[in-house]
Amino acid sequence: MTAEEPGMAQQVMAADDLFPATRKTPLPGGYMGRILRVNLSTENFEVLPLPEEPLLKKLWGGQALALYILLRELAADAQPLGPDAKVVMMTGPLTATGLTPGGTKMCAVFLSPITGYTLGRAATSGFWPMALRAAGYDGLILEGVARRPSYLYIDEERVELRDASPVWGLGTRDTENRLRELVGHRDARVACIGPAGEHVVPAAMLVNDYNHNAAHGLGALFGSKKLKAIVARGTRRPPLHDKKALIDAGRRWRKVLEPTVYTVQQRLKSPGYGGLWGAITRNNWRSTVITDEARGFDQNRVTLRPCFQCQRLCPWDVEIGEGPHKGKGGHFNAGSEWMDTFYNLGLKGNDVLQLTERINDLGIECGHFANAAGLAFEAWEKGLLQADRTQGLVLQWGNHASVERLLEQCARREGWLGNLLAEGVEPLAKALGGDAPQWAVHTKGGSPAQHDWRPRISDMLDNLTGSGGMKSQGGGSYAVSPRDLANTEQWGPLDPALPEGWARSQMLAEQLKQACGLMGCCWFALIDINAEDALNSMMDSLNATTGWNMTLEDARAAGHRSMILQSIFGAQHGWRAEHDWKHVGPRFLEPVPDGKYQGFTIARWLPDIVQEYYRLSGRHELSGRPLPGTLERLGLEEFAAWAEREARP
Repeated sequence: MTAEEPGMAQQVMAADDLFPATRKTPLPGGYMGRILRVNLSTENFEVLPLPEEPLLKKLWGGQALALYILLRELAADAQPLGPDAKVVMMTGPLTATGLTPGGTKMCAVFLSPITGYTLGRAATSGFWPMALRAAGYDGLILEGVARRPSYLYIDEERVELRDASPVWGLGTRDTENRLRELVGHRDARVACIGPAGEHVVPAAMLVNDYNHNAAHGLGALFGSKKLKAIVARGTRRPPLHDKKALIDAGRRWRKVLEPTVYTVQQRLKSPGYGGLWGAITRNNWRSTVITDEARGFDQNRVTLRPCFQCQRLCPWDVEIGEGPHKGKGGHFNAGSEWMDTFYNLGLKGNDVLQLTERINDLGIECGHFANAAGLAFEAWEKGLLQADRTQGLVLQWGNHASVERLLEQCARREGWLGNLLAEGVEPLAKALGGDAPQWAVHTKGGSPAQHDWRPRISDMLDNLTGSGGMKSQGGGSYAVSPRDLANTEQWGPLDPALPEGWARSQMLAEQLKQACGLMGCCWFALIDINAEDALNSMMDSLNATTGWNMTLEDARAAGHRSMILQSIFGAQHGWRAEHDWKHVGPRFLEPVPDGKYQGFTIARWLPDIVQEYYRLSGRHELSGRPLPGTLERLGLEEFAAWAEREARP
């Protein structure tokens, strides 16, 4: 709250109103009906009833419901890693039904320790979200600080905060294995931090089920609270309104995804996601050309690892089959940002897979490390950084031993450079001085997802307008309006080299992907958003589960509410929309340096294209705050104090 804005303090709804002791409305299908509040300081646990159905119909679950709770729980002066910081973790009604693809999602929200002034959003899939629901809970509220390193054990009605000293100091792999042994249940699912979280690296991750992670600094929150892990298990399943209809809708949804199912052969030859458009990050974003980065992959043994009841087979394991790392294994998620992470440092082939296993075991968000380390390597190349500040390491592009050692230093904050790598690219650039700030890649101090998005207008919009950390908020490059929205949206194909139409495409994609996440599903299950029945089968799955009668317009509205709540949260902590184009690392906006997109940059259309996106979504183009009419249209009038009422510079 500022002197110019009297009465703008956060409104706090009484707990009894938000979490009713006696329900006045029926609990829809798909919900367990309970949220677990965990006070780590007092070791008290409270089972809260889920909000009433009218609120659930607005927000569904996931990011929107979690953020709505956080907006009412987080103190206005709370610091990202302070004792008053809170984390709200929430699933959605389709999480763990087992009858749809992608019904695997949990989303956590908090004040970002990376940016300090935007929403931290960490989403994960796999099996841990299913285990939380099997234990009987839709979500968690974490508050306070444990007296000693601890882990939370949830086994249906049995909830305990246990001593984590046997696993404190271990990497995520050994932690997961050891905790299963300690709790005595092989079916228990573990979400944990590694050394990076223990040392409160701002971009530390929470890692679960070997192949999955929740990024954007959630691991730092856990470390600051001395919470090593959450172990969950149970035998419960969410109730279903119409199981037969859900089976039919899920079958249709799976059919839509059949052409997108991953194969072993793809993993044996692909350089990663950037291969789809022909650009990767190399040498701190100074080259994009794909060469032999995938060399040696064809000698490996790959095992595809599905998430709970999803046939896309996005995660995968590897046993390296050649070179100095032969016989070593790795566990990877689907996004492949981690491949560009090490391409960015001049590495190729199975060196990349081996280092990826190390960064996941240490629990460091890969883009955070990639761009800070890339800056350090460029500073070494240009004489701005020397061995007296690297503990003797030689930072030459492609030096595997130096990169591996830097990972350890970053995770444990060892030495001058290790501590600055942990803090991130902006603090490192400032400490290096000279021209280093001009070589930085970041968005609002956080790292964009580590792919070279610069040739793709909508993906750049997605990363620029996201909350400033590895995972964006759900947009994507859709050049043609979705078939299932033909009655309301008919446009495209958009020109990938011109700005017209992309702001609308970004807004629509964000609405729909947010809606997918709110129902507890993974965005990768909506990968072919333009396919016939892609959206209708998703909505029919939601309605069969809950008993509602939601339309695609309702889905867009739910996704839009999530977007607006994010802006309100950011505004409460100092964010303004103009930060989206002003608080950006210069290298991220430079023209593409080489390859088939050479010379292309979104910067020529800034800030106009970002301002257009905010106008289209009913927010002020400079402040980012919602307009009063937007709040009224979305049923969010209770946040009227945070509306933008006049054009302000």
